[in-house]
Order: sequence, then structure tokens, then C-alpha cells
Amino acid sequence: MASSDLLAGSQCLGADTLMKLLGNYCRNAGVKTTICVGIVGFPNVGKSSIINSLKRSRACLVGATPGVTKAMQEVQLDKHVKLLDCPGLVMTSDGGLSETTAVLRNCIKVEAVVDPVAPAEVIISRCQKYQVMEQYGIPEYRDVHEFLAHLARRRGKLKKGGTPDTDAAARALLQDWNRYGI
Repeated sequence: MASSDLLAGSQCLGADTLMKLLGNYCRNAGVKTTICVGIVGFPNVGKSSIINSLKRSRACLVGATPGVTKAMQEVQLDKHVKLLDCPGLVMTSDGGLSETTAVLRNCIKVEAVVDPVAPAEVIISRCQKYQVMEQYGIPEYRDVHEFLAHLARRRGKLKKGGTPDTDAAARALLQDWNRYGI
């Protein structure tokens, strides 16, 4: 069990062990060789952050929105190890990923979502009703559309004539999901 001081700090855990492991891969029949290691995965899982932690400097840009890493980037870790920072990859076993799933995994930008209500509906179905009402300071609601209407009014997201902009409210909910993990 890690101590609270260790968990609260910004020390890179396991970096030395990983560096030794990479160093071992550099040895081939007693001869030191150079290796190139690709860091791949879903968008926004910390690929660039791992590289920055190992490099112990800001070698790669990081951000909370998908698409910060636009192209593959080489980072020289030491004289024998080179790391490749790759843009996020979305791989699925069935060959396709629904827009709702991609949004909930923060694989695509919320602004680019065609139908923000569908993923908002999934979020609301996963949360306890009383917690959502308390979190957003809204009254009782029957369904996701009524929830989004209350949220739109609460946040001042209104269309002409004062009608609630439920799409804007759904996008706000998705932003909260991706940023704060509501």
C-alpha cells in the first residue's frame, strides 16, 4: 500500500524500473544496440505524459482534449532508447465504434459530436438520479430530455424565445464527463 505522501506527490513511480527494462532490451548478445519504442493507445490515456515522466522534462504536449498529439513524434530518451509518441488510436474488435461510445471514451471532441443527446442519455442512465440533481442543482425530472431542459435553464443555454437548448446542455454534460468524471 502506497503512503499518502507518495500518492499526493508528483514523483514518477516506476520510471527507474522501466528505464532498466528498456536498457535490458538494448543489449543484444552483449552488444549495446539502439531501440525505438512506440507508445500507442486510445486518445487521452497518458501516452505523452508517460514520455514526459520518463524524460523528466516537457518533451511532448499534453492536454485534456483528444487530438493534442497530431503526428508521430520521436523523443530521444537516452543514447540507446528512442520513444515514439503517437496520436491516439481507436481499435475495436467489431471494426466499428459508435459515436456514443467514442464520446464517452473521450476519443472525439465534444464539439464534433453530431447528436450529443445520445451519449448524455447513457451518462444519465449510469448515474443515481439524486446525485445528478444535487450535482447540478436541478429539480426532479422524468427523462433525459427534461433533465437537459432543466440543465439548459440552469446554465443559461437558451435559444430564441427562451426555449432550452438541450443540445448545448448535453454538450456541457459531456464536457463535465470528460473533464471531471462525473
